[in-house]
Amino acid sequence: MSDIQTKYHINDADQLVEANEYLLDVREPFEYEMGHIAEADNVSVNEIEERLDELPKDRRIHVYCQRGKRGANAEAILKRNGFDAVNLEEGYSAYTGKYDSANEAAEENAPGSNENVELNPSRVKVEASGLQCPGPLLKVNEVMGELEPGQQMEITVTDFGFCTDVEAWARKTGHSVLKNEKSGDKVVVVLQKNAPQSKTDGEDHQMVETKDGATMVVFSGDMDKALASFIIATGAKSMGKDVTMFFTFWGLNVIKDPNAPKKKKSGLDKAFSMMMPKSASKLPISNMNMFGLGSKMIQYVMKKKKVDALTEMIEKADKLGVKMVACTMSMDIMAIDEDELLPNVNFGGVGTYLGDAENGNLNLFI
Repeated sequence: MSDIQTKYHINDADQLVEANEYLLDVREPFEYEMGHIAEADNVSVNEIEERLDELPKDRRIHVYCQRGKRGANAEAILKRNGFDAVNLEEGYSAYTGKYDSANEAAEENAPGSNENVELNPSRVKVEASGLQCPGPLLKVNEVMGELEPGQQMEITVTDFGFCTDVEAWARKTGHSVLKNEKSGDKVVVVLQKNAPQSKTDGEDHQMVETKDGATMVVFSGDMDKALASFIIATGAKSMGKDVTMFFTFWGLNVIKDPNAPKKKKSGLDKAFSMMMPKSASKLPISNMNMFGLGSKMIQYVMKKKKVDALTEMIEKADKLGVKMVACTMSMDIMAIDEDELLPNVNFGGVGTYLGDAENGNLNLFI
């Protein structure tokens, strides 16, 4: 590659990996977990300025995101701080699309292959138009759980990011994507449920121990950050991960029970209770809260765009089996009693969190 090159294309990515160049994925950790370019490190563009000391000053940094915009922002931040950086044009979606097209061409030209994939006309049809991420993925996970191996489902959505998400989900869960195409303003995907495969190591068929959990510390009491944490948690759970959410300090307000009986408190305990939100629906947002008006505005927009409210996301996470743990030390400091929290919340300390984190390969602090 030329030293004066300022941009590069997806077609250069594999050459960069082979040349041991430094690649940086600036998407969110859950996006990175669902698929990334080999050997790439991950630092979200939202955290990059706080984590500059983790990046190499003596190497060119080749950044990429999903479609290119966040990568361009990351490139600008890095250059502003004295790094040599270039952005992967078009992003990871174009990179994976290149291989999808190649695989489709190979299948079409393979001996004995049909022009179109044979689909079972009796497949289950699911209409999920209007649902926003991770709604379509959760719907796929729910329906697949009710099917028998060999059965097919067809799902129609309006979220174009689902094209990439469902491919990653299928790879992770061992099912097959038979059709994945855009039709007008919708995406139509056909999947087939496959029987679970045992994980073996070589010819002696020994079980291989794998770490496939996800843990996150929810420290923030902001509605938008809490919503992001539950989007990631339910997405990870739908992909087969054991998920633990550890709520501490202000994050405890996220899991308060709006129907909890009123508690008589005095002194500082009473002051804390008066100042803190009563439940998830009363949380402020991190920017432009405007004395509660901003929170109401974002809830209105979410409803209009058919994005689940935070309270609904919490219910879905609970039904999926996401483990929610309240930090007992923080509860004591924040004057929060057990019966003020949602019924299915667990209680524990740092040992509980670290024990679950030990079995995970994804750990987040929100």
